[in-house]
Amino acid sequence: MKEIINFIEANVNGRTLFTEELIYKLENGALQGVYSDQISFSNLKYSQSGFQLDMFIISNEKIWLMGEDGQREELRKDFSAVSLFRFELAERKSTNAVTGFFRFVSASGKSVAAEAVVSGIYDVRLEDNVLNLSEDQVLYRDQPIQGERFKPVAFQAEHRFYNEDGKLHYEYNGRCFDVHTETMQRSRSSDTFPPFLSVEK
Repeated sequence: MKEIINFIEANVNGRTLFTEELIYKLENGALQGVYSDQISFSNLKYSQSGFQLDMFIISNEKIWLMGEDGQREELRKDFSAVSLFRFELAERKSTNAVTGFFRFVSASGKSVAAEAVVSGIYDVRLEDNVLNLSEDQVLYRDQPIQGERFKPVAFQAEHRFYNEDGKLHYEYNGRCFDVHTETMQRSRSSDTFPPFLSVEK
């Protein structure tokens, strides 16, 4: 735990990173998402057994309905917002592992897909000066589909923090699952997302 906190204090807390524009497809190409952001990490607080860290995101995310000619036809949803998320983690005496959660705190946007969403965080480890952690979203969130409708989805993701050329890099690699809301069973979604890479300038 001490090594992880020291790494965050030295390399992550107080840093601002930028994600260049990424394009992804939903509903087998019927919808197209365009995403970019600015991420700041701050407010590191820690005790003998745990810590918390805030993640402040200024995001620009739009989802477009695509025409048969492959051109953007109509803006389906604008998820752009200023959002605050928080990591809260602690070391477990039973296993010496670090676990906790990642949760949405607040946002400025009118349509916030992450509102009231929380994820479990586990498999937290510092290896070769790279901080890795795994995320498993609890329950589900909304994702736009065709016909002005939404479907329930959940994400599992891997996060990586590391330095390269003296700059902090943050990678988010998420996998999308469709959720059957009566049984809470998940099945792999056809929607795929590219890895998101944010880099300090």
